[in-house]
Amino acid sequence: MNAYLIPIETALIFFPFLAAIMSIPYAIHDYRKYGKVHKLKTFLFFSFIFYMMTAFFLTLLPLPIVDKPRIPSGHYVQLIPFNFIHDIMKNTNVILSNPRTYLHLFSESAFIQALFNAILLLPLGVYLRYYFKRNLKQTIFITFLVSLFFEVTQLTGIYGIYKYPYRLFDVDDLILNTFSGFLGYLITPMFTYILPDINKVKAKIISEGKYSTYPKRIIAFLIDWCICSVFLMFGGIIVFIIVTFIYFILIPYFTNGFTIGKKLLKMRLKGPNDRLTFIQLLKRYGVLIYGYFLISDILNSASTYLSNIEKYDFLILITILQLALNLYVFIHILSHMIKHDPILLHDKISGVSNVDI
Repeated sequence: MNAYLIPIETALIFFPFLAAIMSIPYAIHDYRKYGKVHKLKTFLFFSFIFYMMTAFFLTLLPLPIVDKPRIPSGHYVQLIPFNFIHDIMKNTNVILSNPRTYLHLFSESAFIQALFNAILLLPLGVYLRYYFKRNLKQTIFITFLVSLFFEVTQLTGIYGIYKYPYRLFDVDDLILNTFSGFLGYLITPMFTYILPDINKVKAKIISEGKYSTYPKRIIAFLIDWCICSVFLMFGGIIVFIIVTFIYFILIPYFTNGFTIGKKLLKMRLKGPNDRLTFIQLLKRYGVLIYGYFLISDILNSASTYLSNIEKYDFLILITILQLALNLYVFIHILSHMIKHDPILLHDKISGVSNVDI
């Protein structure tokens, strides 16, 4: 049982990190194609990622502790089709004329191994037909390639990490894995009867000038901030002011409302008139960047300095100011999200808002 639990536990550990890495590219794709992130498609996509990680780890783990031959020399490959039937019949306690003995199969390792391979890629067949809209030939071919990837990974000792193969390359695994994908394709209608047809999720018609949603704005800002952070690593407050001034004020001024993040998510800044003014952008980011982020940075620097010189009375004051500032911003944004009010403080002061294009 541990042989199956360890890979699943490993997938549970690694999945959040992979999901975090993929979430922004996935959101960009959906916002550009559909105008929104569809909840069901998102759930299915990330469940597919988790399943593929689990399937891969099930064929890979547990790894050998010692790098030494685990298979007799010259027996790394088994190329006799349906040899698993011989393995099952050789050691089975089942008597074909006595149906009561059939249950013994579920306690025999050869049968359990064959059964495992016959269902390992069954969910892949379902995903390929339901989510990716592949036909039967494509499903069989893709399932075969995935199974071949698993087998080659084992045969090569994870592509040279181990000197010796630690599992047998078995043609029966290819046959049973491919069959499981075929079976998954056949039973997909059982799931589509319950689940909605995601093929009906059409691109959302976005009217130009509509306010961008908060998730879309947050993702765009995170992209922009990550880009800025590359340059902010090289200096202090002066570099912070220069980099943010160029990126958030000058670039939107010359592009009339675009940053890289906004362009990727098909949105822009728009003021009362078609053309943004320098003063409007200065007001907007004077509040957002220099009124919040710069002050937060200064308070953080002051907090670190006071902690180093052990001035705890002033440190308490700085900490209170930090908490008050962050609490105000959090409540301000949350209240507007609850009220579905797209106009935040810096939007109102500058007269500039995020709109879809």
